[in-house]
Amino acid sequence: MTQTLAGPPRLRGMIFSRGRKQDPIVEFWAWWPTIRPAVVAAIAGGGWGSIAEDVSKRVAAIHKELAWEFSAGRESRHALVVSPSGNAELRAVAARWAALAPAADPEFEYHTSRQPDHSTLTATIEIGGGVKLDMSQLRFAFQRDDGAAAIDVVGYHPMFRKLQETVRGQVTFLALDWLLGEEGVETWVGAVEFAADEPAGARDPLDLVAAVDTLREEYREPQWVIMRATPPGAPMILALAVRPLRSVRWPRFDTHVPVSLPFPHRTDEGLPDTASLEALRDFEDGPLAAALHGDGELVAHESSDGVRTLHYYVDGTTSAGADLAAAAATWQLGRAQVGRAHDPGFEAVAHLS
Repeated sequence: MTQTLAGPPRLRGMIFSRGRKQDPIVEFWAWWPTIRPAVVAAIAGGGWGSIAEDVSKRVAAIHKELAWEFSAGRESRHALVVSPSGNAELRAVAARWAALAPAADPEFEYHTSRQPDHSTLTATIEIGGGVKLDMSQLRFAFQRDDGAAAIDVVGYHPMFRKLQETVRGQVTFLALDWLLGEEGVETWVGAVEFAADEPAGARDPLDLVAAVDTLREEYREPQWVIMRATPPGAPMILALAVRPLRSVRWPRFDTHVPVSLPFPHRTDEGLPDTASLEALRDFEDGPLAAALHGDGELVAHESSDGVRTLHYYVDGTTSAGADLAAAAATWQLGRAQVGRAHDPGFEAVAHLS
């Protein structure tokens, strides 16, 4: 007996879909255990083969502008560093890479910035054109900028007078990275100059390390500074900002969320009176703080002409920005205004740093 089908057979229980693209960070850490033994062997005895090329491809899949390197570890024998190399746009990406890294063990640790390596400051480096530089002759003059919680430095080497300014700068910044690590430079170093003639007060590089260590210890707990300004023809501005105010301290927080709260009760200068100040503090410490869920930070606020603007930075991949806006809408003393902008370099608060 032959049965005629009126149409094509029905395929039950079969779902056709395009493959979902995997997160390259997840893929990197799934791949890492398969290559790690070969990396350890190559560090010990050479024979790198295609390892460097393979790592480069995996890191570039996360972001093509990330830098990477293997180096000596600080606690472990070796370190794998995947760094934004000072590019604020990439800090959040590198932070997500590090967040999924395995725990450090005796063999490997993982970092998002190059770590200090003082041994290189006794080495001789070649900087191109056959020119060699004895790094033990490098000196730094420096002074503290207490207002910014930073140290301004001037790099000097006897060979600098024979080098172009761009090369002097490259050597100076490279040496600072070796001295303090990338994160240390971005957090604690202010203005950087490089001199062809030895500056007054030039000292051994390790003296700069000691000065930065002292500054870091002083700011172990966050400190806030008060600033006042009265622009011509404009009302007084009172600002508070955390020190040091550097975006590298919060690599995940790449989105600026200013929350502006009007207050009706003010002084003659347009600043909050006692009642408004209490209400603002309670709101800041209550609903707004609760909205962050660990995914944001208040770094500064400014008060002027009956309005306080609180400057929050949040992780743009989370709901923290929306949650702040929802919390701000419950302010009872006026209509709150909330903005949101991608700002990994903290440009919106640069005037307060």
